[in-house]
Amino acid sequence: MLERERLGGMRSLYSHGCVLTSPNIELERGIEDITRAFPTLKKIDIAPRTKMELVNNVAVEEVQSTMGMIHFHHHFKGKATIAVWRSRALEKSLSGEFAFQCKFERLEEVPQEAIELSEKFYKAVQLDCAEWIKLGTTKTAMVYGLGDGQRLNNRE
Repeated sequence: MLERERLGGMRSLYSHGCVLTSPNIELERGIEDITRAFPTLKKIDIAPRTKMELVNNVAVEEVQSTMGMIHFHHHFKGKATIAVWRSRALEKSLSGEFAFQCKFERLEEVPQEAIELSEKFYKAVQLDCAEWIKLGTTKTAMVYGLGDGQRLNNRE
């Protein structure tokens, strides 16, 4: 992940996510139904009938395309993608992202040269695209209006 203050560096982030595809849970109905998918949310002090709403009245659509494979020595390779977040209502792009993902079971299995090449590439891409990068924010922060992110809404 980008450093918050400068280009040409990196920081690590550990994150988990999941995609729900359950026909028995209607995520649009509210917290009560969502807690059936995520029972631990029942511990949060929120009324069960609370409805889910768009954040800042922005319906975001992500369009993603796999551009190809990227190789970093000793058969260490990953998928390179470009994603664009678009406002559905305005039919305009909000943010773009280039990413690459290399999967492995244990870090010890990855040759040091491959790690160094991938990090060098990541840092070089930042510097090559400096005029397009907004430091100190993420796509999500822009939509939520958090931190240094520019708030996006349907009135713009």
